[in-house]
Amino acid sequence: MTEPEQQTGGKIAALGRTALALVIGTVLDALRLWRIAIWIPLLVVLPELFQHGVEINLGMFESRAAFKALSADPQRMLFGYFKVAGLVLGIIAAAGYWSRRGGHKVRWAAAGIALLLNVIPVVLLLPIEEHVSEPVWMAINVAVSIAAFPLLVLLLGALFGDQAMTLSNAYRNGWGKAVRIALLVPLGWLPLSQIHQYNHFLAMGQPQGIVWALMVWDAIIVGLMACWAGTALHHGYRGVFAKR
Repeated sequence: MTEPEQQTGGKIAALGRTALALVIGTVLDALRLWRIAIWIPLLVVLPELFQHGVEINLGMFESRAAFKALSADPQRMLFGYFKVAGLVLGIIAAAGYWSRRGGHKVRWAAAGIALLLNVIPVVLLLPIEEHVSEPVWMAINVAVSIAAFPLLVLLLGALFGDQAMTLSNAYRNGWGKAVRIALLVPLGWLPLSQIHQYNHFLAMGQPQGIVWALMVWDAIIVGLMACWAGTALHHGYRGVFAKR
């Protein structure tokens, strides 16, 4: 093996070790929130439990037919809004917790501008969907999402107090952060969301005691989803995990 090949192999190995350390650190920090900031997962767990209580009282888990018939029940949907709000708040709280722990303060004005910039592509896409075929719409959506990804980096930079993250810097130097975030967040979110869905499937037709046990477990899973997503957003942006 030539010296350039050895150097390339060494760089790849070092990058792999760094990536593995970031993943492991993110897992441990997401779990740590249950010990050092229990109020964060509770923002998610409690609304989830309340909605599950409504679902059980409605008889949703008596059968697959009942689950399908009652999935759009107004009472369930009402509590669903609180659940989604709790999930979003939990993600924001988790990300903000690690940022404040690192001594960073939110740049509120920059965050407001960045949020507006993130909304603009979504608004511009709305009138297009009705006038193109589904494959074309999907292609446009993917292209715009990739092009707008640095805008998310810009928003996170403002929320995490990064003075250097301007709009131009986000497009010049923010792609590395964008890739880390795009890889790190789904790494935990996707398997947890699959478990979340499977819990409902397992609960169908079971005695109420088992249903409640599964739904308590499910609420914990959703709390883990919020802790993971918020932690991964922060650590993916910074490229480091929290100091122990």
